[in-house]
Amino acid sequence: MKVVHDGDKSVSYGGRFTGTVELEMLHATPTDEEPDTALVHFKDGAVTFWHLHPGGQQLYVVNGEARVGTVADGEVRLPQGSLVVCPPNERHWHGAAPGNDSTLLAMTWGTTQWETEAPL
Repeated sequence: MKVVHDGDKSVSYGGRFTGTVELEMLHATPTDEEPDTALVHFKDGAVTFWHLHPGGQQLYVVNGEARVGTVADGEVRLPQGSLVVCPPNERHWHGAAPGNDSTLLAMTWGTTQWETEAPL
């Protein structure tokens, strides 16, 4: 068993976000078969750049109002308590709704494949 009281925090995560984002890595795993787990704190409308995950991703809105988007679905607003299940290799983005902060619990399988552009 591993108990994490405070994860490793990073205010800037490789320039792959718009706005201010704080990544708190709770559990980084050594292989792609297990998910990495992080709390991602998005400030006032900040979102990720487009990206995908080879093994998929699950996002749970811990607090605030969030949003997620795909080409097929467009932007979808997410109230606190929402769960998003992204299948493997689905191109998407996510973050806080405009005018809101939001914290997402992210469980990610595989190494994230980042693009160089923001969705908006």
